[in-house]
Amino acid sequence: MIDSELDGRRFPRLVQRVVWLRRHRRQALGLTFLSIAAAFLVDLIIPGYAIAGFYLIPLLLVAFARREGRVVAVVGILCLSLAVFTMVIQGRTDGQNILLVGFGALAGVGLIALGYLYDRFDQLYETERSTTAKLQSLTAQLQRLQEVSVLGSDRPLSDLLDHIVQQAQQLLGGDGGVLYRHDAGRDLLRPEAAVGVSCDATAAMSPPIGKDPAGTAARERRPVATTDLRVSWNDGDDHLADPPSDWIRDYGACIAVPLMVEADLFGVIALYYREPRPFSEEDVSLAQSFGDQAALAIENARLREQLERSAVAAERLRLARDLHDSVTQSLFAASLKAEALSRKWRPASAEARRTLDDVYHLTRGALAEMRTLLLEMRPAALAQSSLDDLLRHLVVATEARTRIPVKLSLADSPALPADVKITLYRIAQEAMNNVVRHSQARSAWVTLGCADGLVKLVVGDDGRGFDASRVGPEEFGLQIMRERAEAVAATLSVASESRRGTVVTTEWSDSQG
Repeated sequence: MIDSELDGRRFPRLVQRVVWLRRHRRQALGLTFLSIAAAFLVDLIIPGYAIAGFYLIPLLLVAFARREGRVVAVVGILCLSLAVFTMVIQGRTDGQNILLVGFGALAGVGLIALGYLYDRFDQLYETERSTTAKLQSLTAQLQRLQEVSVLGSDRPLSDLLDHIVQQAQQLLGGDGGVLYRHDAGRDLLRPEAAVGVSCDATAAMSPPIGKDPAGTAARERRPVATTDLRVSWNDGDDHLADPPSDWIRDYGACIAVPLMVEADLFGVIALYYREPRPFSEEDVSLAQSFGDQAALAIENARLREQLERSAVAAERLRLARDLHDSVTQSLFAASLKAEALSRKWRPASAEARRTLDDVYHLTRGALAEMRTLLLEMRPAALAQSSLDDLLRHLVVATEARTRIPVKLSLADSPALPADVKITLYRIAQEAMNNVVRHSQARSAWVTLGCADGLVKLVVGDDGRGFDASRVGPEEFGLQIMRERAEAVAATLSVASESRRGTVVTTEWSDSQG
């Protein structure tokens, strides 16, 4: 029991001595050659076979202190050569001395083998310790990722982006965070969500791809950790010389991770720190893992929105079919009967004639309204219809709803792009709605003309008009029409005077489109 305790105490001491030798290899090599010289001198001064055993001391030192096989081999050969040389010059070449030298050589080989085994054991121990440390680090990262998981979120995409940047700040301990979205058309990063940073500050930011850490992460599709932003922005590098916004001057470090959704760049998460700080491999790995998780959550949210849109579109198509098969057919039949009745029978009284005329116009208008509704419920059908047909439905529905006579003039128009056709129809629709709601007009007109590649749509009325100089930003109808026109490179003008009506003119040229 006592012997085992002593052995247990001695073994750590031995390990500590070996570790000291390996940490001080130059000193160990010096001791090795010093011990060789000492053994040689003792062997010369005190002849005897027992003295040759001193050569095992340098072998022991070099076997445990040096990992290079060549050095160990050189020391071993040198010791053996000196022992043999001393034995020859002293005339001790009898069988007993030769046998003892041979046993000494075997003992030296054993020491070298023992040193090799210890080296292998040390390597395995270091590998195990490194693997254990990595497993512990990964376990800690997984626990932290589970605490801030965003995969289980069923939020809409806009809310999810805010949630992601909040969780990233909590996970990585940043003082501020921004989630940028990639604008592929302009090759810019636009802030979509932020935490710890004012909305006014982020609204002014649109770093180009390749600029600042976020732009670099987007360009290189890898995490970018900048330990000292202030140095980076003042080191003379052109693409980092000026920060993208003044508020970033208040931050000292940044780590940015790209968000790859279906192999495409969705955006970048950037975490900012007030003071410069180093980032370990574990920090970068953790940020990358969270970025992958966030990208998957974004992809799930987009797929969920697509499914919802598909479900809504399918339901609208089903309702459109049901309305077409039931209500539209009934209205069509009622319209035919009202038209036939007005042609074949003329009541004696004026009131009856007006009532019959009202029935005819109401059924005709209701049928036009239903056809317009069906077009609105089926975007594909709206895109496939000609602009002439769309304007006819609009005029008939307006006349039936308001009893305001609307004159429709259509010229042979060329085949228009789908977006231009729908835009012109929406502008005419909004203009006619304004006629009905505000104009108090007695009549209106819609004209569509085309000459030399210029398509011109005019919607006018003879109503009360308005003072165009007093139209404020709250007039969303006019603003929406202008925005629609600008979206397809068309020009829109509004001419109106009090009690002289209003004319809305939209022009689109195929050269502009």
